[in-house]
Amino acid sequence: MEWTFVGDKTLEGKEAVRQWMATTYVEPPKFRVANLIAEGDFVTALGDITIKDEDGKAADYSYCDVWRFRDGKIVELRAFVIKTEVKDNTMNKPEHH
Repeated sequence: MEWTFVGDKTLEGKEAVRQWMATTYVEPPKFRVANLIAEGDFVTALGDITIKDEDGKAADYSYCDVWRFRDGKIVELRAFVIKTEVKDNTMNKPEHH
């Protein structure tokens, strides 16, 4: 299996993926899948993910994962992950005097 974080790194093999997950995830991430799209050997998932860091602080991301299968097994994952910022609209409101 090859897992590519587009613009970042590529993990080769199941063991590399397991080690990365063990050191990266303090607790399992929370996924929200908005859409699943399947065509041929490919499945694409679109959604949002929340990951907690070592201090327990949550960070939100939007993702698009493109999975490729062969003989019913995952052989490749290309993950496009973008950190999303929560916009505080109170910063843009005019002050009332």
